[in-house]
Amino acid sequence: MPADGAVKRYRLLFGLMLGVAVACRLWLMRAFPLSGDEAYHWEWSRRLAPGYYDHPPLTAFVIWLSTHLAGRSTPLTVRLPALVCLTGAAVICFLFARRVAADRGLPPVAAERAGFMAGLLMTVAPVFAFFSVYMSTDPPLLLAWPLVLYFGYRAATDGKWRDWLVCGVSLGAALLSKFLAFFILPAFGLFLLISRPDRRWIRRPHPYVAVLVGLAVFSPFLIWNATHEWATFVFNFVSRHKPRELTLKFTAELFASLAGGLSPGILLFGLYGVWKGLREYSRDQVRSSLFLVLSFLVPFAYFLVRSFSRRIGAHWPMAGTIGLMVYLPCLWEAAAARGSAGRVCSRLKWAALGLCIVMTAAVHVLACLPMRMAAMRWSYREMPDRISTSEIYELFGWEELGARTQAAYEEMLAARRPSDSGVFVICPQYGLAAAVAFYTPAQLTTHLWARHRRHGENYRFWDDFPACKGQDAVFVAKGGIDKHLPKLQEHFRTVAEPATFPIEVNGTVVRQFHIVRCYGYDGVPPRFE
Repeated sequence: MPADGAVKRYRLLFGLMLGVAVACRLWLMRAFPLSGDEAYHWEWSRRLAPGYYDHPPLTAFVIWLSTHLAGRSTPLTVRLPALVCLTGAAVICFLFARRVAADRGLPPVAAERAGFMAGLLMTVAPVFAFFSVYMSTDPPLLLAWPLVLYFGYRAATDGKWRDWLVCGVSLGAALLSKFLAFFILPAFGLFLLISRPDRRWIRRPHPYVAVLVGLAVFSPFLIWNATHEWATFVFNFVSRHKPRELTLKFTAELFASLAGGLSPGILLFGLYGVWKGLREYSRDQVRSSLFLVLSFLVPFAYFLVRSFSRRIGAHWPMAGTIGLMVYLPCLWEAAAARGSAGRVCSRLKWAALGLCIVMTAAVHVLACLPMRMAAMRWSYREMPDRISTSEIYELFGWEELGARTQAAYEEMLAARRPSDSGVFVICPQYGLAAAVAFYTPAQLTTHLWARHRRHGENYRFWDDFPACKGQDAVFVAKGGIDKHLPKLQEHFRTVAEPATFPIEVNGTVVRQFHIVRCYGYDGVPPRFE
């Protein structure tokens, strides 16, 4: 086939692959209710601000844009930005790998094939497939991260001011997504220091202007934190990071999470790619190899060191692996020209990709059989309350809970005299409060009635309990209710008996919810020991 025809074929295959992936993911996004964290991020979007307790604000703004363009808040419209971000990330990686392959001297067909493979990896790797249908602070970061790398590489290679400025804006967007974006700065700085052809930029204004542009984009968030006791910085750098005794258990978990997120074969290829990329630079001065490897190595080295004393979130290192998703296809194409060694590499590549696709497909199939998965009763013994198939029961009952909560709210509101002040809704967990708000038909405002915890504390900025003095309340809980009643009785004149209702699936009770009607709030913010 002529070169032009082969190039067009790979572009067509890439477009078809993305189209099929988007169609499948649109169905998945509508099939499952929002998680507590997704609903919490939607709550952010109802109260737009330059910053939030847990993370920077970009996630809130993209959810707000999606729900307002659609005219309603549904699981699909809340999650749509995740699909857009990960689809965009696949396109950027396609363009990036194609550019890197061409700079390495590979022919156009090989460069196009490398781009296709990079886009494929970003589409089928389990972690990126998951974040294409799950809306959190990660999808915007997973789009902004490759944008910074792509335009940073172009800027350092071509020297155009336009690329430096776009790199700076992308950096600002990455920082507004999640603090993990800060790793880009030392990675890029090390590249400029180590790469001989690129040291010239240290003496020129271009990279410094790009950083200033990024900080300018980031500055509203900094100003918000300065007026809120640096809440987001304290949460991310102090309160959530408490080291424990030295152990290798968390290090093993780190590698297990990477193997699960990328698939074992792609992880092994990635670790080989780190060694190969450093060797290519030291031997042949292949600067693109150094650039992409450092974008992974800097954050990974940090998390590896931290894993000796604390548990690392499974998704934290994943943005750093994007550089490897771009580098590996270029490495594969370079190896393909080397006779028998290239054939062996090709077989291993397809075996790794096949396992990756099978893993992602299996997760999608299992997700469509939630009761079967829950019946497995498997849990990770180190975190049985968070990593357990029984958690799948959380999928059920939200619409019924929302309808019952609003019915109780409207009944209590209708029973009050015109001179009375109103009714409010309270919940003892932030995820429950957000889910109740989302699934009540009128999407009522909810309040957090709970002790201070590490997550979900932005409710402390929203809730104004003294303003609710004299009002009645609907208290909504899941699981045991008895532990909550004493605190309610302390602050309300009258607390009715809990109304408990089970959630049944195929004749099996999978969980219970409780609604408690409370009358005459004293206006004192609750304090928990």
